[in-house]
Amino acid sequence: PVAPSSTPALSAWRTPPLRSALAPSRSPVANSCSPQASPSEQDRTDSPKLPAQSEATFGTKGQKHWYVQGAAATTLDREEAFPQRFALAGAGLSKFLFDGHSINLELNTIYFSQPDDDALGLNLALLMRWHFLRKSNWSLFIDGGAGVMGTTSDVPSKGASFNFTPQAGAGVNIKLKEQRRLMLGLRWHHISHADLFGANPGRDSIMGYVGVQFPR
Repeated sequence: PVAPSSTPALSAWRTPPLRSALAPSRSPVANSCSPQASPSEQDRTDSPKLPAQSEATFGTKGQKHWYVQGAAATTLDREEAFPQRFALAGAGLSKFLFDGHSINLELNTIYFSQPDDDALGLNLALLMRWHFLRKSNWSLFIDGGAGVMGTTSDVPSKGASFNFTPQAGAGVNIKLKEQRRLMLGLRWHHISHADLFGANPGRDSIMGYVGVQFPR
């Protein structure tokens, strides 16, 4: 008789293919090793975004500025046959003592055109300014004050070389870029020595001015 074949028994003992034996297993441990965000990255992700700080409203108490300005004026006196004109250029310092209320100290050089001798002078003035209407990009103000002035010749021609300069007016302050602001105004400007040196003809003028204001 023919012996039974041993092929089925041997096939049961065959080793599994090498590819299946070396195949990586997907275990929970392997999945737990996936990359995670660092604590610093988590802090940046989880931390709430802070709102950007808004620029302080112009004219708040304690704000300080400096400015440069130029102006031109002509006389209002009809008694003077020849219109008396002057121009000035200068700079000033400003500080808000209260919200909307500032004190301003300015120094200007002035040139006077008049019938006799023209005059060149220096004027130191102290002004109070009230920004009665303040918006985000502009404000309206009124101001007033007085100063002292010395000139190389008498102003007016029959007056004196030392005078006081009371003045008052109104204007607008407009926001420009980089915290700069534009000033435009119109002012009544008076020149008088208050009868300290005899005859005191005095002079009233209307003055327009423009300036640029910077923070300090």
